Amino acid sequence: MRVLLTNDDGFQSEGLLTAYQALRSAGHQVTVCAPDRERSAQSQTVTLRTPIEVKPIILPDGALGYATSGTPADCARLGFTVLANEPVDLVISGVNTDTNLGYDVNYSGTVAAALEAAGAGYPAIAVSIARSTHYDWLGAGAILLDVIDNLADWSIPFGVTLNLNIPSQPKTREPIWARVHSQPAPDYYQKQLRPDGTALYTRLRGDDLRLTLEEPDSDVALSKAGYVTISPLWPVGAHLETLDRLLIKGGSDLNHVKKPF
Repeated sequence: MRVLLTNDDGFQSEGLLTAYQALRSAGHQVTVCAPDRERSAQSQTVTLRTPIEVKPIILPDGALGYATSGTPADCARLGFTVLANEPVDLVISGVNTDTNLGYDVNYSGTVAAALEAAGAGYPAIAVSIARSTHYDWLGAGAILLDVIDNLADWSIPFGVTLNLNIPSQPKTREPIWARVHSQPAPDYYQKQLRPDGTALYTRLRGDDLRLTLEEPDSDVALSKAGYVTISPLWPVGAHLETLDRLLIKGGSDLNHVKKPF
């Protein structure tokens, strides 16, 4: 399989190398196109008004990869549009060194790269592993390969990406399907007042037990319980149920469509 590999932790991250080595050991042809530095929490930001610098990098096995000044979404698009020598069969973003679960998928650069590819019609997987003092990189690579081996059986629709999250100590390597937690975690801000009256607010993040109690079958709760989770994600677009309801109220003729205001 011809795989495009990217991430948001940067070209030198251990997670990227883990995915690359696992894919190559399984016989896949891999093109690496990743940011030249960490670009976490970029969401689907793309570069519009400045050129994107692409630097060839020699990978540990002597193959050629590409480090770019662009965002994760830029890297995905550059990879499958320009840099891959042959048409891409699959785009993988990761392995990210922190989980991307629940509402946070909207901010994640790791997930965004996969969504960018899925929106362009490519099968895509975002993969992340929970923060730990001792990462099981070999285990993460094996889980990723198992998921790839089963992709064809799942008949994932056009435009849908898979979000794979691996706990630091999973109960089992076999993934389970999980819906994405629907609400953001609460935010906390630490205020620092300057002598001139301006204030600095540092965003803090609490580990809110309420998230797991309210939605015990969500990706957040299942991941905390030690399960490897997979969630199908769809890029944000029109809310078709609301649109259909409003169009029906206005009639099918465009001249009589119900206006919002």
